[in-house]
Amino acid sequence: MQFNDTVHTLNELISIIFVVFSEQGARVIFRYPHEVDNRNEDTNTKTGVFKRKNASCSNITPHQLLDSLYDSTLQSLLVPKESKFCGKPFYVEIDSLVFVGNPFQAETNDISIYNIIFVVQKGTSTSVINSLTNLSKRMSIAFAHEESNSKYISKSIDEMLRHYNEDDVILRDDVDPQNIDDEEVIIEHCPFSKMINDETTFARTLSDVFDSIKSTCSAKVSINHVINFSFFIDKHCEDIQARITIAPFESFVLLKDSSTIKDSLNCDSSPALIKLIELQRPYFRNIKDIAIQLELEYEEVQEAVVALVRWRKALVLYPIVSTNEYMLSDLVPISRYPEFDELFRQEFPTFHFYTELSKFSERVNLSEILDFFQDKETIDSYKSMVVWFLQHQLLVQLFAHVYIRPPKKDTFVLQRPSRSSSQITDDESSDERHDFLTQPSHASLTRGISISDQEREKILHKYLSKSQIATLKEMKRNYNSSTLNDFAKILPHAHAGLTIEEILWRTNMQRSEICNLTEAFHEFLITIKHPH
Repeated sequence: MQFNDTVHTLNELISIIFVVFSEQGARVIFRYPHEVDNRNEDTNTKTGVFKRKNASCSNITPHQLLDSLYDSTLQSLLVPKESKFCGKPFYVEIDSLVFVGNPFQAETNDISIYNIIFVVQKGTSTSVINSLTNLSKRMSIAFAHEESNSKYISKSIDEMLRHYNEDDVILRDDVDPQNIDDEEVIIEHCPFSKMINDETTFARTLSDVFDSIKSTCSAKVSINHVINFSFFIDKHCEDIQARITIAPFESFVLLKDSSTIKDSLNCDSSPALIKLIELQRPYFRNIKDIAIQLELEYEEVQEAVVALVRWRKALVLYPIVSTNEYMLSDLVPISRYPEFDELFRQEFPTFHFYTELSKFSERVNLSEILDFFQDKETIDSYKSMVVWFLQHQLLVQLFAHVYIRPPKKDTFVLQRPSRSSSQITDDESSDERHDFLTQPSHASLTRGISISDQEREKILHKYLSKSQIATLKEMKRNYNSSTLNDFAKILPHAHAGLTIEEILWRTNMQRSEICNLTEAFHEFLITIKHPH
């Protein structure tokens, strides 16, 4: 998975609203941003919020539509009246606007129900809506915790309501109702008040989260200066959590230095994440070995790596070994090479940027380059240089996917797998599709466990055509039973188009054995190389 350094914005995000339902009824407590785009009066006059009557939804923007909605309308729609709806995703559409949140209650005697609402334009991707709903839920849990501990929400609401009363006095003193345009009316209070945002930490937290998410798709959230967490929205992945899967035989490389990444984390980050970031040169080992080295559960390491990838601080790859193949990436334009040249010279003064990069203009096996070096120190330095190229997306790894070669009379189109680990045979159950994350192979295909001739023939007839079976029978006299058994073992994985690395993991065979099999049975197996 490749990333670039572009800072993404979330222009679809329009507003954040905090609504409460208590014994006094429903009420909008806070709305942000403060500005109202469709008012005509002097913006320097403290007149509160004016609403247009009979606003047409066909000729106004979503921002103007939101501004045209009364608080009395929103507060009746944006907070449930019953606690059974708390803790569940909240979704409401009004014309071109979508309101999402996660209503909650604090574990106190207070029966109040709260909802932190994010307002986005209709048509916003499902992944963004789900992410904002999740953010509302995480903030709700933190706010509810602080309400239980210190009445944080109740005190903040009282403080904001006090400011509303002060604003009402200013409003009624400064505005002559007879001078108000007939097309506009004044509402009873101003939840946009800048004073509220400046003087209450609760409101400031909401507005800071909104500004950060809108401008960078990420936020560092601090609730009452006690609970802190980070949040990131990837608006280009429909379900990035599902798409990012880390297999035990894979590894990762940090895209920034460890100290920078650590500085960006909260003080309560998981120990597993900190250990992973501090690990020296993790890209020489797979995730399973890293978990053993750090004395962590595999699932802990996997979760930490997924988090780093989601935050665009790491890149998933296969461990750096001499058998890897690389070639130039097309993600970085040549016009940017000079700036990389400067950085490269600072890191590797004994190498020349353009000379070394030119070696990968066509795909090349790393061992072909390393064979020219004699001492281990230079070899390690060159591997580090390759890692640097990968970190800056100047190179891509190539990996061999093994397929069953179709009979000559059949038409066949090779399709590049989206993720090798997900390309499992059709007859496997969903549980079996997940086995590769914890088990080295299928029980019936494990190296060292012999299979009978009957089992081998069953596999061969399942995955090979009649003409291929006939060809294989003519070749059988050239191979012993053990070699034929190994060939049968890899056929289900070749049918799925898995990489050699994944086949090694699932069958517990050696790389040389797989390569020898693909060469010996080249009439039945074909190897296609794709970028990882």
